[in-house]
Amino acid sequence: MILLASEDTSLMDRWAVAVASRGTLVRRVSQMDEAEGTLSGRRPQVLLLDLAFGDLRGAGGVANLNDFSPDTRIITMSHQPSDDEGITMLRAGARGYCNVHIDPRLLSKAVETVQLGEVWVGRRLIDRLVALVGNPAAARADADDGVDLDALTSREREIARLIGGGYSNKIIAQQLGITERTVKAHLGSVFAKLGVRDRLQLALLVTNRVRHGNPAIALS
Repeated sequence: MILLASEDTSLMDRWAVAVASRGTLVRRVSQMDEAEGTLSGRRPQVLLLDLAFGDLRGAGGVANLNDFSPDTRIITMSHQPSDDEGITMLRAGARGYCNVHIDPRLLSKAVETVQLGEVWVGRRLIDRLVALVGNPAAARADADDGVDLDALTSREREIARLIGGGYSNKIIAQQLGITERTVKAHLGSVFAKLGVRDRLQLALLVTNRVRHGNPAIALS
C-alpha cells in the first residue's frame, strides 16, 4: 500500500494519478492522527508526505512518523525545496526528497526507486551529499564513530564496502556470484549489527571508515 498524506486534496489527486498505474492500493489521509493510525495498523510500503502536513514539526515529526512503521519508506515532499532541508529530511530517516509538484512520471520513478531500497533526491542535492560523504566530521554526524566494522563477517564487510561504492543490490549480486535475496539478507544483518537505518547511513559510515565511494542515490 502507498499512503498519501497532505491537507491539500489537489496535491493528493496528482500523486494518486502518478502511483495508481503501479497497481498498488493507494490510501489518502488529511489529518495527523489518521496518518499515525494507518502507519501503525497497515504498515504501508511507501508514504508520500507533504512537509506542510499537520503539526509535522520538521525533522522531528518525520522521525516520529518513522517510529510508527519503521519499514515504511518515506518520500518527503516540499513546497520550497532546499539542499539543507533535503539533507535534514534524509538524516531524519526519509528515503526521498522532492518538490510537491514533481512531474507524475518522475514521482512514479521515485516510488519505484525507494521500493527497491535506494534513495531518491534531486540533482541539485547530489553535490552536497557527495561533500558530506567526503567530509569525515560530517559523516560522523550521521554514523557513530564508535561502531566497529570488525563486528561484520567478511561477506558482510564486502557488501558494506560495495554499498559505500554506490552499487545496487543487483550489481552486488552479480559481482559476488550470489542472489539479490542473499544480498538483502546480508544487508539486514549489517543494518542490525551497525545500528544504521538504511543504505545512506551505511554508505556514510563506510566512506568515513574506508574512504571509498558514494551512497547509492537515484537522481531526479
